[in-house]
Parts: sequence; C-alpha cells; structure tokens
Amino acid sequence: MKPARDNRWLAVAFAVLAGCGPGPDAADEAEPTLDFTSIEQGLVTCSTRQDTGYRSGSAFTITVVTADGKPVELETANAYAVMQEAAARDGVSLVVVSGFRTMAEQQYLYSCYVNCSCNICNLAAQPGYSNHQSGHALDLNTSAPGVYNWLAANAGRFGFSRTVPSEAWHWEWWGGGPGGGPCGNTPDNCTRAEADGCGNFGCGCVNHACSGGNNCDGSGSTARNVLDCGAFGCHSVDGTCSGGFCPGSGCTGKQTANCAAVGCGCVDEQCSGGFCPGTGCTARQALDCQGLDAGCSLGRCVSTTGEVVGEVDAGRPMPAPNDGGYALTPMDAGIAPPPTLDEPDPSAPAPVTSLVPAEPVVGGCSSVPGLPLVWVLAVVALARRRRWRARRRRVPRRPAAASATAPTTGCRRPGTGWPRPRPR
Repeated sequence: MKPARDNRWLAVAFAVLAGCGPGPDAADEAEPTLDFTSIEQGLVTCSTRQDTGYRSGSAFTITVVTADGKPVELETANAYAVMQEAAARDGVSLVVVSGFRTMAEQQYLYSCYVNCSCNICNLAAQPGYSNHQSGHALDLNTSAPGVYNWLAANAGRFGFSRTVPSEAWHWEWWGGGPGGGPCGNTPDNCTRAEADGCGNFGCGCVNHACSGGNNCDGSGSTARNVLDCGAFGCHSVDGTCSGGFCPGSGCTGKQTANCAAVGCGCVDEQCSGGFCPGTGCTARQALDCQGLDAGCSLGRCVSTTGEVVGEVDAGRPMPAPNDGGYALTPMDAGIAPPPTLDEPDPSAPAPVTSLVPAEPVVGGCSSVPGLPLVWVLAVVALARRRRWRARRRRVPRRPAAASATAPTTGCRRPGTGWPRPRPR
C-alpha cells in the first residue's frame, strides 16, 4: 500500500509543476507593488459603475467606486475611507495597493504566473477564484512603517480582517464597523457627499436633491416622513413632524420667509393670517387658545375684545425620526394615537386569569410567579406516586418457584404456584 500512496502523491506533484492543476489557491498570491501613477491617489471618488464580481467561481453584480485610484466595491470603499481617516489621525497613512479585479485582469495575471512570461511570475489565483474579484479584498501598504501594527490593533473596529495568514497585506471587509463613508446613502436617500453639498446651502437632501431648509424648495422630507407624520394629523418639515396637531408651524424656513415678504404668516406650508386668508394658527395652537377661552391669530391667543392673552409655543421641536418611525407621545403630538385592534392598551390592568396570587414567591427553589414552594413539592410527590402505582399495575409479581411438596389439588395449580381462579 505504501508504494501506491507514494505514486499518487508524485502524480499530483507532477501535474501541478507542469501547470495542469487549478493553480494556487485563492488565498495564495504575491504582494503587489505600490503604484503612485494615478492622479487620484489618496482620494475616494463616488462615481459608480456596475461590474461583475466573482466569489468561489460564482458571478454576481457589484457597484464599484474608486479608492486611492483603485477600483473597490462601494460599501467596502466607505468602510475603508472611515478607517483611513482614523489611521491618519493616529499619524498612519493607509494606501490601497490593489483592489477589485475584473475577469480579464485576473486571466492576465494567471497567465503570467503559469507561463512565467510577465508580472515577474507572481502567484495568481485561477480566474473566478481570486478574493480580489469580489471587490471586498484590499491589498494595503503594510510594508510602510507602522501600517501593519496599526491594522492589527484597529482594523477589526472597522470591519476589516486579515483573511490570508500568509499575506500580511491582504485585508477584507464583509460588513461591520461604525458605518459612514463618503459614498454611503443617508436615510433620506442621498449620498453623503450630496448631503454635505446641500448642507452648505442651508438645505436638506432628499432623493438626491436639495430640499427644505432656509434656501431650497420642498419640504425636506421623504414620502415616508410625510405618511408617518400624517398619521398624527401633522405635516413633515425637514424630516420632523410639525404643524397641524404637532408643535411647530408646519413650514420650512424658506416658506416662512416667502410668506413674511407679503405680510402673512405661514401655517402648514401655506401663507395664512395677516394679509392672507386664514388665522395664521395651526390646529394645535387653536386648541391651546380654546383652553384659554380665546381665539387664535398669528400664533397668539386673542380675547373677544382683541386683547392678547397669551402666545402659543409653536417652535418646540419634535423628536428626531428613527428606524422605527417617530417617537411621538400624546404630550408632544398634542393628540393620542388611536389604539390598534390587535394590541392591548398598555395602561390597562392585566386581566385576571388565575386564582393564584399575582406576586411572585421570593426565596425557595421556585421561580414560577405566584406558585408557593409547597404546592410545587405536592405536585411532584403526587406525580411520582401515580407513576409508581402505574408501574406496579403494568408489571406482575414474579411467580413463586415450583415446590416438590406442593399439593396436586386444592387452591393452586399443580407445579405453578399460581392461584386457581375462584368460582364466581
């Protein structure tokens, strides 16, 4: 058996040396050389393009941007930019040496490796199986002073990990980290660069366009913002509920300025009061003044004699939205949202479903609320007794051994010791 095994290993070695095998594993590639020829070196540009990525031979579509002049998958580039900025604050300069590779590029590198005709015969994985074809793998400048030590200590915080033990320069990102980055989308569907650009003009950014604020048209809110606030009888302004039954006027800064230019107030995104039709008050302001037995005009409570009896706080901000919607309360929103049919009222007392006391028992071995320890022991003892009695009914007693002196007649069967059935 041993010679056969040796022959088998020799055959495999010969095939690999002859270039007939699948080539080196995707994890075994040579360190690329640092190239500063790109004028975009040191920048992350968010101009996107679609390409075909590969992982373990399977193709999929990826979005590619540019990081340090190298193509990188979009979300990986965002995570890298955040990590690069943190490293720069620590005095460490990170540079992408190699990023995403197309199928044609990998085929070229693999041909150079197999034929030893170019690329100084560096190792290259078989096309379709290189980690770089996924767009999530980066070769970084770990040969530079301090780079590898910084990565080893901090890269995990940003979602990067070293996936190839033999390659200190190879780092991959498949999720995690603090988020952010120049090319990521905000909750209002804008890239961060677009949001920063709109912010420079005092505006928000919604669906890749400047909106709301003090200088831009629009409400500054997404369709979801509008629907969520509308459920409480409010408008949505710059991503928060305002106007209607909510605090605030329901107008952006620009809308308020435009209405003031014609001597009017602004309520719920419309000019109202002053020289314009309407009272200039939101529904919430009108209700607040009604509690003072007064009317409302331009956000002020006015008595029947025209005397100002109070001003309504219209500028109190609403809580910011989050992933679960708007954290509105009856006090903040001015109204209580109607309860749904499938959710019980949390303020209502819990229904009584048992005669057992509701307070949990403290001490003992019982963790069941309202169940005294003595009851638990009694139930356990009763169950054990019932199980013991059932076992006795199932298993008959072993018959006594036959006795040579046993009578052949009488109340026992001959030779068995079993009782004879009594006559009925």
